[in-house]
Amino acid sequence: MELLTLDQVKRKELEILKYVVAVCQRLGCRYYLSYGSLLGAIRHKGFIPWDDDIDISMPRADFNKFQAWVTSAENADGRFVTLHPGCKGYPYHYIKVVDTTTRLIDTDLNDFAGNGLWIDIFPLDGVNTREVTTQKKLAKYFNACRASATYKACPPGNKPWRWRVCKWLGPKFFARLTIWCSARLAFDEGEYVAHIPTATSYLFPRRLFSEVIDVEFEGCRFTAPKHYDEYLRILYGDYMQIPPEDQRLTHCVKAVEVKPQH
Repeated sequence: MELLTLDQVKRKELEILKYVVAVCQRLGCRYYLSYGSLLGAIRHKGFIPWDDDIDISMPRADFNKFQAWVTSAENADGRFVTLHPGCKGYPYHYIKVVDTTTRLIDTDLNDFAGNGLWIDIFPLDGVNTREVTTQKKLAKYFNACRASATYKACPPGNKPWRWRVCKWLGPKFFARLTIWCSARLAFDEGEYVAHIPTATSYLFPRRLFSEVIDVEFEGCRFTAPKHYDEYLRILYGDYMQIPPEDQRLTHCVKAVEVKPQH
């Protein structure tokens, strides 16, 4: 089987996003294009040219509502599978919506159900202080342990003994701890909001999400914070400046097309 080209990967991921947005509209769930996907929408009106990733964020309550609906048997989709922390063998604390007509290859990560092209959905929780609290530090630490435990071999920069302990306890153990640390304050009750494992680096005033606009992404329109400029500056600084070629990060996903699962 031939590898999907970068353009084919992007088209597949855009189809996943359209499915997710259709579900959000049906349920009335809030969602926002986030991170590099929002940067791509604003700077390139689509994917960052050298990237192959789509990320969205949801307030925790909407995240939970989305998860409950798409994972119920009567709402299962034949092509798209929603993987969440409750799934057997799934090692993450956030949601991945996977296209089952594709399959990843040559990955250093342990296999899990639905290992195809995906988009990520991150929960946003409330935070009541800008200070680096124990909650934030623990969430970051537990998430790092979770990530380490998903690798087949000790990843660069990790101590072998720590990696072995993480593997023994398993990523789901650390995913549960990460969620426990994160979901302490509702999105609508915090002065700030964040994906808590990254809150020590990226913390957003909740007012940035008080209003939304539609932005163009690959010829379609999706929801983004109206105050995206401040959001992107918190993440990237001078985000309209194109980085040098040696600083252009990409996931370099390798995938093939397979028969749909039913």
